[in-house]
Formats: sequence, structure tokens, C-alpha cells
Amino acid sequence: MKSADWKDVKVHDMLIYPSEEYGVNKCEVTEIDVKIVEPLPTYHYERPYGLTKDTGVVKIKYTYNDVVREEIQNLANLVAWSTTIYRDLLRAYNEWQAYLATANSYKETYLTMIQTKTAE
Repeated sequence: MKSADWKDVKVHDMLIYPSEEYGVNKCEVTEIDVKIVEPLPTYHYERPYGLTKDTGVVKIKYTYNDVVREEIQNLANLVAWSTTIYRDLLRAYNEWQAYLATANSYKETYLTMIQTKTAE
């Protein structure tokens, strides 16, 4: 997401969280201007990441493998919600995973062949 659009992000906005590890996920912004509690020396709130409009840091919520996850992400790593973009990213991720599975099966065949030939 472009830094010029960071100021327009609100709580409950839907975004796309594309990740190598978790795939393509629809996520919801749960907090902007992320703050944390500092109990000592005096109880107060801190904003270690700054304001969202300046730094682009938000807290998001998404579901991965039927587990709801929350994490702090930068808006530069997220994509504005669009059904078309979501579908295209999901298709590209699935094609990559299918190609990766095929490549891994070839690798396993190759390694098995090496083990068989060296045992002879």
C-alpha cells in the first residue's frame, strides 16, 4: 500500500495480507496508532511504532488454518482490498505451491535414486 494512503486507513478496514509463509489472506485492521501498556515506573500507554499515518504500522487480524491470528504489520506489506486483486494473488500463490510440490517430488525421486544406486 502506498504511503500516501496510510492516513485513510481506519479500524475494521479490510486489506490483503500476502505472505510466503501464510499465503494470501483477507485481514481486518483491528488497531491503528498501535499502543502498548507500560506498567512501570508509572502506568501509561506508549506508541512505540508512532502514528499510523506517519509510520504505516497497524494491528491486523486474519484466519490461517482455522486459527485467528493477530499481528502488527506495516501497511507497506499489505495490499488494499479488491476482489480481483485477491483472486489474482491467490491464484498465483496456488500455482506457485503446486509447482513447488512438483519440484519437491522430483527432488525426492532423485534422492531416492541416489540412495538406491549407492546401496548396490
